[in-house]
Amino acid sequence: MKTAIIALTLFLLAQASQARVGETTQEINTRFGPGTKSKDRLSAPGVETFQYEKAGIIIEVVIFKGKSIWEIFQRKGQTISDDDIKELLKLYDTSSTSWRFDRRDSRWERSGKPKLIASRWPGHEDFFFIKDIEACEAAEKKAKGSIKDL
Repeated sequence: MKTAIIALTLFLLAQASQARVGETTQEINTRFGPGTKSKDRLSAPGVETFQYEKAGIIIEVVIFKGKSIWEIFQRKGQTISDDDIKELLKLYDTSSTSWRFDRRDSRWERSGKPKLIASRWPGHEDFFFIKDIEACEAAEKKAKGSIKDL
């Protein structure tokens, strides 16, 4: 019995520490509740954006190949605070990753895989986003035509 409790505790801790970008649509719906289709943030084949609302925060989630690749947060009716950002970054951290702030690019970068970046939206400081660089680039690459297609 004691072994089962320890195993369950370790499983729950591992689940809580997993990055949220990379979750499936079903996992996102479980976490945020049902979402509604939103204006697409990334124009590429197979990419969809859904909007959710939870705890006074509006969350837009960009989905590619059934997984979240980019999440955009906005506090309803007010600017997202530095404390909000710190808490959001903690949610996306794991025991094998860490965030560092890049002053030159004015953004946070997370070590490990997948490589995530996070930043206030340029020109719209009330928005904050976290995205998987490689997954977004892969989606954008599908959207670009090739010279060979001419």
